[in-house]
Amino acid sequence: MRIIITESQSKILWLRRRLNDRELMDHLKDIVIEGFDYTDPCNYGDYDSYEINLVNDSAVTFINSYDYLIGKEQLFSDELVVFVSNVIVSKYRSRIEQEYRDCECDEDEDCSDYFRS
Repeated sequence: MRIIITESQSKILWLRRRLNDRELMDHLKDIVIEGFDYTDPCNYGDYDSYEINLVNDSAVTFINSYDYLIGKEQLFSDELVVFVSNVIVSKYRSRIEQEYRDCECDEDEDCSDYFRS
């Protein structure tokens, strides 16, 4: 029997086989943490929109840092972005939540007021 997979599925399988690679996961974590410098929680009305923006930007940055994942055409699929986003959320949600809770906005505004329970 022959199994045919798409290029997108191939990239996801490549990444899935490397999820236990310490260097790769450290690189992903560094990208998420660096995202805190570029994504100010005070610019978002609620936690969910903050998380979505941070996670999506981090996923795209991570994908762009591996030639195999972006491919020769330098295009990647929504399926790959969703997969990387899910990895980020599963591994780093508590760190993202902490960053959101610890933000210091204007005196009238406290980010924790918008945090979902």
